[in-house]
Amino acid sequence: MNFKLLSASFGAILLSIHTSFGQVTENPKVEESSVPYVKIRKVELTDANTIIHLQFIEKQSQQPQFRSQPRMPAFPDSRIPQPQKQDQSQIWLDPETRLYKPGEIDKKFKFIRAENITTTTKTAVANGDTVDFVAYFERLTPGIEEFDFYEGRSSAGNQSWNFYGIHIKNPLKKDATKSSKPVAKTTAPAKKPAAKPPVKTPQKPAPASKKEIEMAVLKGTIYNGKTKEPIAAQLSYMEGGDTLQIRSSSGKYRVGVDADEKYKFRVMARGYYGSSFSLAPGDSSGKAFNQDVYLTPLIVGETILLPNIYFETSQYTLLPESFEELNRLVDVMRDSPTVKIRVEGHTDNVGDFDKNLDLSRQRAESVKNYLIEKGIESGRIEAKGYGGTRPITKGSEDRKKNRRVEFVITEM
Repeated sequence: MNFKLLSASFGAILLSIHTSFGQVTENPKVEESSVPYVKIRKVELTDANTIIHLQFIEKQSQQPQFRSQPRMPAFPDSRIPQPQKQDQSQIWLDPETRLYKPGEIDKKFKFIRAENITTTTKTAVANGDTVDFVAYFERLTPGIEEFDFYEGRSSAGNQSWNFYGIHIKNPLKKDATKSSKPVAKTTAPAKKPAAKPPVKTPQKPAPASKKEIEMAVLKGTIYNGKTKEPIAAQLSYMEGGDTLQIRSSSGKYRVGVDADEKYKFRVMARGYYGSSFSLAPGDSSGKAFNQDVYLTPLIVGETILLPNIYFETSQYTLLPESFEELNRLVDVMRDSPTVKIRVEGHTDNVGDFDKNLDLSRQRAESVKNYLIEKGIESGRIEAKGYGGTRPITKGSEDRKKNRRVEFVITEM
């Protein structure tokens, strides 16, 4: 056997192994994802690319997920038409997908190509099918060991696939210039001075696409308001006419938002009274927002304020601005069918005592009647008015805080 030939072949094999070697993270930890039916199975880092191996599973036992049909809202509304055809999904991967370093939106890595999934047309997937596909991106900078996979904001009935807090192996490279072995100095041969290169007029970089400019990130943690411990919860919001959901088992969440839109986020958790908050990213120059949420647990004897209940002045007629808050209470009672409550009305202490007492009772009754109209059994609701006998503040400037509606958990 020719030894030189064997050595050359062996060296070629080693070179091939060396050039293709990269960091591989199997089943990486993902803090949050926008959908439960797409998983990241592996992240591979080569010299040139970040390669993400994903899997789509369309289970027969679950509600079909639509990427091209109107999706079911998180909290059904009879005014929204429901999809009629639910026998398959249509999937594709948006070529505008980017990878980002959390909290540093300017550090983005572009999509290059995909395997086994289309990027310009939609492919039908029947119930029970599994699709394994691969997405290639620019190489993550060494040292970035947590990143976000952001396909886009869901719109026009399309549910985007976004993953937040993907943890991988990607250590910093050792500085090749630092070597423990001294390098022998050599005298460079004399050379003629190099001609100066022609001066080039600097070109303005191409403007970023509208999608990238408008993107911002909202993140936070949902806590038990009593124990201050993180809890599993669901966050929902409207964007582009669609109701989107994020389910968090850890309490942590991260959402990509459009800087040109205004958002109303709704937070729900089983066994807790929900909450809501608003966000207008365009009102701030920042690209990262933090919002922690504290939910009140449903415990017998717990008094919970209904913060957004409004009536006509000196009347007990509910205003439409109250319906969102009341619908949240309806959802709680539907999710916890054994819960019984007492609705309590309160006024300030200005004016006739007896009239205030009667007005507070009538307002509590109005709330009770609204719940009954929404299908909650009347036997689960008691209504009582306390007038101005139970103020929460005595200052004249904060007197409006005493005009409130609360409910108390009386039975679980």
